[in-house]
Amino acid sequence: MKKVIRTEVLLVLLLAGVMFLLLYKKEPENVPLEQVRRAIASSCDLTGMEEARDMRLKRAFGFGEADYEEYLYYAPVNTLSVDEVLIVKTGSTSQASRIRAGIEARIAAEKTAFDGYGTEQIALLNNAKLVEDGPYIVYACGAHAGDFVAAARKVWGN
Repeated sequence: MKKVIRTEVLLVLLLAGVMFLLLYKKEPENVPLEQVRRAIASSCDLTGMEEARDMRLKRAFGFGEADYEEYLYYAPVNTLSVDEVLIVKTGSTSQASRIRAGIEARIAAEKTAFDGYGTEQIALLNNAKLVEDGPYIVYACGAHAGDFVAAARKVWGN
């Protein structure tokens, strides 16, 4: 009898803990990507990348203005590089799923392009970061991919 009561108490405490975490999970603040741009420029190594605009984004990932609210994209300068960073703020779950699909397709296409000779690039692509945090999706590929994710999350409070 005591064992049953202890189990019930433990389950109730566990349930209460999960509910607490769900209620107090911190969502990213609604931060303009200009703040993220400044944080990345001041704390991350952008060597070999350049800020890219709409046409290059569409060519690389296959999505356009209807798929996001705003974005920040640093593209590789050299065609033999896979170093790139994309941060997208989405407005809906359907936008988020299109963005994720575009990023996953980009990674797969790059792996195919470098298959057979680009072992360093393939290794970087295998270790690329794809993080979804509230309305933000961060994709970073390269030796310092984790730095970009950390800089972005620091700006919006996570």
